[in-house]
Amino acid sequence: MSKPVLLAYVASNRLSDVQVIPAEKLTHLCLAFAQVVDGEVVFAEHEPGDAAHREAICRALPALKTRNPGLQTLLSIGGWSADGFSDAALTAASRARFARSAVEFMHARGFDGIDMDWEYPSNDMASIKARPEDRQNFTLMLRELRRELTALAAREQRNAPYLLTAAVGVEQFYLDGVEMAAVAAELDLVNMMTYDLYNGWAVKAGHHSPLYASRRDPQGWSATDGIELFVRAGVPVEKMVLGGAFYGRGLHGVANVDGGHGQPGTPKSNTSHSYTSIVNELIPSGRYTRYWDADAKAPWLFDGEHYISYDDPESLAWKCRYARARGLAGVFFWELMEDATGELLDTLVKGMAGQG
Repeated sequence: MSKPVLLAYVASNRLSDVQVIPAEKLTHLCLAFAQVVDGEVVFAEHEPGDAAHREAICRALPALKTRNPGLQTLLSIGGWSADGFSDAALTAASRARFARSAVEFMHARGFDGIDMDWEYPSNDMASIKARPEDRQNFTLMLRELRRELTALAAREQRNAPYLLTAAVGVEQFYLDGVEMAAVAAELDLVNMMTYDLYNGWAVKAGHHSPLYASRRDPQGWSATDGIELFVRAGVPVEKMVLGGAFYGRGLHGVANVDGGHGQPGTPKSNTSHSYTSIVNELIPSGRYTRYWDADAKAPWLFDGEHYISYDDPESLAWKCRYARARGLAGVFFWELMEDATGELLDTLVKGMAGQG
């Protein structure tokens, strides 16, 4: 039996020293993000020095394999509000150009595959270009990528194929914009973004990364809801990777009723907190009470008006138990630099080894 997947996303703009990555504890590492500009894959220059910084990280990544020869590294393309996908996917010629560019870019920097993070096909919620044709074109784009990756592996007589994965939204809106069964057929792993279910513009306090549905929130969504929805859409469970959050989502102005959960908050007062700050600053401050939802297997903090939903060792241990019992490929998380304590990753390592 193959080792369960334990995949980390690493935000390159937050990473200063590649050697801090705990390569021995991971099976896969996705470096985020490259972008699509004028139909081709590049490291975009959001701020001066961005591209050079990412190139330096790429040069240093192979050293991690001296510590873990089995580590698979992937180049993640896209991310929230990353544009360029719809145009790149539009025609056979543009798809071929994109696929050649992506594979050449990946190969030149020593990666073992490509992770696609188009948020989202056929949907402009992130203020990117979207077309109804994205639904079919995303399938065709992935098919062209797969063809290029297979051809490269054959030319090199590579022992293992190059990987193709994707990060996907886990609600019906995502399925409405893609041909999910056909998409899954082209992918090695489907990274289920089972977090941000109450997101950065939520106006009610709720779990952003719950494993199960909660009686506290009958209309809420959960990781298991998303998994079963995608099973019905034709995605094999053995390709699914369950997502965990190394950060919390907060909301101010929440009524002090029942620990704040399910209560309305102040619109546009949303906050985000790294797990590092949650355990090193917020909890030690003494202002917050930790609550536990036994239905959802999810914690939250509340100080009387500020509500914060997050993952912790207890919730992640439950996610590992579920992933193993349901036969998923494994687990992943966003994002490594959000937890300087290392305890969340250690929880996942133990959990996927059946020790948690």
